[in-house]
Amino acid sequence: MNNDTNIDISITIGNSYNWKIIIPGKTYYFNVKRNIKVIDLLELFYKYFEGEELSEIKRYSLFTKKMIKLNNDDTLDLLFSNDSILDIIDKDTSMFYALIV
Repeated sequence: MNNDTNIDISITIGNSYNWKIIIPGKTYYFNVKRNIKVIDLLELFYKYFEGEELSEIKRYSLFTKKMIKLNNDDTLDLLFSNDSILDIIDKDTSMFYALIV
């Protein structure tokens, strides 16, 4: 499968210092190119927030389901061990978590 094809992914907020600002458990869905950089995905994610929420969410990092921290220059396609979309879905490799550590 071509790395510039689209894939559906999700980012779930995993924790929060202040539940009045950021609510854990909320999931955001994206349809992006498989070769998108993490920093570009974060920019799409930030569009859901404004004001104090935006300032707080920018302190978060993205992690895989296996709790591997993603670097901003990483591309998502490097995380997919198999080109098959069904394998990606079955292994939950299209699910990411926003965590503040």
